[in-house]
Amino acid sequence: MIKEGTIILIDGGCAVEGYQSDISRTFVLGKATDKMKKVFDIEFAAQTAALKAARPGVPCEAVDAAARKVIEDAGYGPGYKYFTHRVGHGMGMDGHEWPYLVKGNTLPLAPGMVFSDEPGIYITGEFGVRLEDDMYITETGAELMTPQSRSLETPFATS
Repeated sequence: MIKEGTIILIDGGCAVEGYQSDISRTFVLGKATDKMKKVFDIEFAAQTAALKAARPGVPCEAVDAAARKVIEDAGYGPGYKYFTHRVGHGMGMDGHEWPYLVKGNTLPLAPGMVFSDEPGIYITGEFGVRLEDDMYITETGAELMTPQSRSLETPFATS
């Protein structure tokens, strides 16, 4: 049941000239609890860590590892206990396509590749938070195509 204090996660995207996007926003109806805010902050740090790790020549699995380390170091581990999926997937003509940013994928990143950057923490019986933006690999690193969410109360940042 959706009521005051409930976290809502919206996952969507669009197609432009045949190319797909994929974005999620997590927000709370009303006021977030301290625990919700803490988990959001961990998520924000994990998403940022993945973005900073992504650059040409880096294996796909290193991007997943960067986000996962932040989450595990914050007490939401080990492994896939709370962060139950890969940090990202390729995007192009399909919304979810190879290559994946996941443990075991040693394919090196290259300029022009596009991925989701979507770490998540899901606490069974309580709530989950996922931040998802689309990033592209540049000649020197990676950039997001959309501004990151800043909080559970203002999920749609404008810059």
